[in-house]
Amino acid sequence: MGTLFFVLVFVALGLITLVIAMSRGRGGLAGLMHSQTRGSRRFATFLFFVALLVLGAAVPAWVISEEVNRDDIPSAQVSGLTEDEKRGHELFGTRCSMCHTLKAANAVAKVGPNLDEMRPNEALTLDAILKGRSQGNGQMPAQLFTGKDAEDVAKFVAKSVGAETPSGG
Repeated sequence: MGTLFFVLVFVALGLITLVIAMSRGRGGLAGLMHSQTRGSRRFATFLFFVALLVLGAAVPAWVISEEVNRDDIPSAQVSGLTEDEKRGHELFGTRCSMCHTLKAANAVAKVGPNLDEMRPNEALTLDAILKGRSQGNGQMPAQLFTGKDAEDVAKFVAKSVGAETPSGG
């Protein structure tokens, strides 16, 4: 949506320039902008500062605010993350992404299992975080996270792989 808005702003600026250029005859926009009257200089200065403000501050601020408030990960088809799952996403990036592959976290490590393929549910993920694992290429230590942090990571992993319904493990 932000990209569409950005492109439309430039299309609108181009159309405005075209209309002004066509409406002024042979002099076109150059005649208006290079006029020596005080009013035309003020108008050109005003247009410059409006364009500077919109393109230099308003559009980037809007795009940044959209990115900060995002509660989905479109590249992994994950949407509607809760606050706990967002926190789990952050925590996963600090420790788990070094060993595991998980598309939703942009993690492509090869030591631990590929969680996208394994698709563990929340209970299995929480069990692995708390108890650790010793299968595969390496050994996952126990209690990488504890308490609420462990639960948040488990919720995020389960949501990102599409195994949200908890089961008996």
